[in-house]
Amino acid sequence: MIKRSTDEINPVYESRIFDMNFRGTSNDLSSVKIFTSKSSFQIEKQISFDLENKQITSLEYFAGSVLSSIILTLLEQSKKRGSIIEEIEGVLNLSLENPLSLVGVKGYDEEPFIRNITVTVFLFVDLEDNDFDEFTFNALKNSPIYNTLKRSMGLEIIFKKLI
Repeated sequence: MIKRSTDEINPVYESRIFDMNFRGTSNDLSSVKIFTSKSSFQIEKQISFDLENKQITSLEYFAGSVLSSIILTLLEQSKKRGSIIEEIEGVLNLSLENPLSLVGVKGYDEEPFIRNITVTVFLFVDLEDNDFDEFTFNALKNSPIYNTLKRSMGLEIIFKKLI
């Protein structure tokens, strides 16, 4: 009798899912300290409309995570192909709908939300146009943040090849 490995039928959970846990506390009841598996950081506001505010807000961390995830994904895929990217830069534009609800303006009580995000990535890479398009398209398949957000909101990525 031939037996089949049970790994083919029931693969190891960790091979399919990578669980991450974070903890947030607010000891002073005005800010949140986030603990990751290796570090921690503190956030005092969701968003700030004050140009003098120096602290990074939740929305800024979110936008930075989106942009850095896309750039890092491209860099990781570039290394797999022999470091084809020579220079890279990205710009993220975010549209927050109903921002006046956040500051308590009377008559504005609609839920604030991110309507869309547009990311423009400038790449100096020695690839022909078709290869460039194929590289960038396939690289994004490896970005968990991009793949999650594209299913839930307007998310546009524009790649511009620098010559």
